[in-house]
Amino acid sequence: MDLERGSSATSSLHPACFWLVMVAPTNSLERALVLLETIEQSPTGLTTAESSRLLHIPKSTCSYILIRLERKGYLVRDGDTGRYRIGLTTVALAHGALRDMGLRSLGEPALYKLASDTGLSANIGVLERGRVLLVDRVESSGFVKGIMDVADRPSTIGRCGRNASKASGIRCREERDIGRELRADASAMGKVLLAYLPNPEFQSLIESYDLSRLTAHVSMDDLMREFATIRKQGYASTYGEYEQGICAIAAPIVDTSGAVRAAVSINGYLTEADWKESSELIEMVKAASRDISRRAGFAHDVTPN
Repeated sequence: MDLERGSSATSSLHPACFWLVMVAPTNSLERALVLLETIEQSPTGLTTAESSRLLHIPKSTCSYILIRLERKGYLVRDGDTGRYRIGLTTVALAHGALRDMGLRSLGEPALYKLASDTGLSANIGVLERGRVLLVDRVESSGFVKGIMDVADRPSTIGRCGRNASKASGIRCREERDIGRELRADASAMGKVLLAYLPNPEFQSLIESYDLSRLTAHVSMDDLMREFATIRKQGYASTYGEYEQGICAIAAPIVDTSGAVRAAVSINGYLTEADWKESSELIEMVKAASRDISRRAGFAHDVTPN
C-alpha cells in the first residue's frame, strides 16, 4: 500500500484507521475484524479491490470474507457501486454493549439536567483503544431550536461540513452520533480519562496505539504536570483544541474502587456560553459526575494514582 499516493481508498479513511492497515492481518478472523473496522472508518465504504489492496491480501480471499460478512448482516453491499458499508448487525451488537455497560440508563437523568441547566450539549464517554468512545449524548435546547429552524428550511437539510455547520449553528450528525470516536489527547473527556490512568496503563496505551502525538509538542514531564493539574482541580477543559470554535469541560465518573471508568462533559460553540467565566459550568459538570457515580453505586472520590 502506498499511502503517499493518496489513493481513493486511503484518502477517505479516518486517521485513526491507518494503524489497522499498516500491518497485514495473518488469519481469517483477524482479516474479518480488520475489514469491519476499516470499512467502518471509510465514509463512502470500500470495494473488494480497495479492501484487498489495503489489507495486502488476495482479492479472492477478501471477496470470500466480505460475502460472508454480508450474509450475516455485518456488511451491506451497494448493488450499483459494489461498495461495502457497515450493516445493521453491528448496530445491534453495539446497542447490546452499551446496554450492558449501564452508563446510559444510569447517566441519563444527570445528562438531561446538565443540558437543561447549562444550555449546552451533555455527553458521556469512555476510553477505548486509545480513543474516547461517545456512549451517550443529550442535545442542548439551543440545538433543538436550531434543528427545528432547519426543518422549516428544507433546502438546508442534509447539508454537512464545517461551513454548513457554522452557518446553521448545528453540528453535523456524524459529529454528534453515539459511538463516535474522539481523539483522547485533544478532547476534554479524553484528557480526564488519560489523566487518571495509572502510569503503567498510560505507558502501555501510548505504545499499543501509537499516541506519539501526545508528546509531539510537549515533553512527557509537561504532560504529567498537566495531568496532575487536572487531577487536582477535578476537571479538564478545551477551547477549540479538538475542533475550531468548540469548547468543552469534562469531569471523571468513578467506580466502586475509586478508579475513573468514564467521563461526563458539556460542549458547544464559543458563542453558546460564557466560557471565560466558566466557574459555574465547571461546578455543574462536577456535580453531574458525582450524581452519575452515586447512581451507579460508585465511590464519591477518585483514588489517586
